[in-house]
Amino acid sequence: MAPAEASVVWVNAPGELEIRTEALRAPDDKDLLCQTIVSAISPGTELAAYKGLPPLRSGPNYPRLVGYCNVARVLETGNHVTRFRTGDRVLTFTSHRSAFVVAEDEVLYRLPESASADDIVCAYLFHLGYNAVLRGNARAGSRVLVIGLGPLGLTTVAMASVAGAQVYALSDQGGPAAIAREFGAEAVFARHERAAMIEALGSDLADLVVSTTNGWNDWETALAAAGKMGIIGVLGFPGRGEPAPTINPLASQYFYMKQLRIEAVGLSPEHPDSRGFSRFNVRSNLDYLARQISSGNLRSSLLVSGAYEGLDIRSAYRDLDSRRSSPTTYLLRWSAV
Repeated sequence: MAPAEASVVWVNAPGELEIRTEALRAPDDKDLLCQTIVSAISPGTELAAYKGLPPLRSGPNYPRLVGYCNVARVLETGNHVTRFRTGDRVLTFTSHRSAFVVAEDEVLYRLPESASADDIVCAYLFHLGYNAVLRGNARAGSRVLVIGLGPLGLTTVAMASVAGAQVYALSDQGGPAAIAREFGAEAVFARHERAAMIEALGSDLADLVVSTTNGWNDWETALAAAGKMGIIGVLGFPGRGEPAPTINPLASQYFYMKQLRIEAVGLSPEHPDSRGFSRFNVRSNLDYLARQISSGNLRSSLLVSGAYEGLDIRSAYRDLDSRRSSPTTYLLRWSAV
């Protein structure tokens, strides 16, 4: 029997999680009624909301939904749905919730029968790293430095390695450092080893630095480690939740003298266009990445530190925030369908 209501995770205020029971609207002709199988936590985005860090955009901060990596089973389809049928499993940007109604056109990817929901639910996390590599023009032989090894740092390491780059990383966390090496990093340095990291990059330094953290000290490292005409791709939010910097974030000895390019790399076109100008868009990229995950070329399981029941998201957030056992991310299980 199709559910008439859903359990939905909301952050009402910093540190205040609520799981609301909400009625589901009836699907329109082009809608799907879905039951969530599993969702994945994106720690950087979600913990920032949970902890009350400054917002990224104007408007009310709370209450707000959290989560955007969701694999669900289609339970019902509208009369005019053409691309999906009951029983299909789909990847969407839907937040953490037990069930939902979504427009057919908003589905990102349909999972093949052989695909693992636990693996594919992390595909968009790889997409963010993939987009950083594409926008940063990394290629075979490029030197890439990734600062921070949360999920997005790790997926950037993985995708830069797939591109054939020489990949280095900066992190003080031993567990993620080991995962980065499995994803292909040549070396991982702690922050107190910055001088050794700069030496390892060589006199030309890094062609691409991908910054995934918020700290101004890490930003200064990004400026110092980027080579002439290099690119700093920004997946983090420099200065978010930090006091005013003691450094100049556009110091001329780095930014001007090296002629650096600094670019936000977290967004890309969601749809292909009719003339092919947005060839590397979210839908096409996820299709490629999901196939790489299913084939074993990208080991999505390396990102996952464990799983919680969906209604126990508070425990997952607590463990991520405390960094107990250096977790990367957790899955939330909602149903076995």
